Amino acid sequence: MAKIESPVVAVIEDKQMEFADGKALAETTFSKLFCIESLAARGSKVFVKLVENDRLNDMNWTGEEQADFF
Repeated sequence: MAKIESPVVAVIEDKQMEFADGKALAETTFSKLFCIESLAARGSKVFVKLVENDRLNDMNWTGEEQADFF
């Protein structure tokens, strides 16, 4: 995300937040965890649709599902 140099619009549900570039979005602290659902270029802006990440750490660094021990 931080390498995007064009203006970025983050879309969360029906709310849009505009940022000067991807770095500004990447440095923003949100109260919830989000995953990128989609990216789209429209005109001179990059639209990033974010959805809430309801499972934290569901994959490990190898891309395998985490084991549940409880």
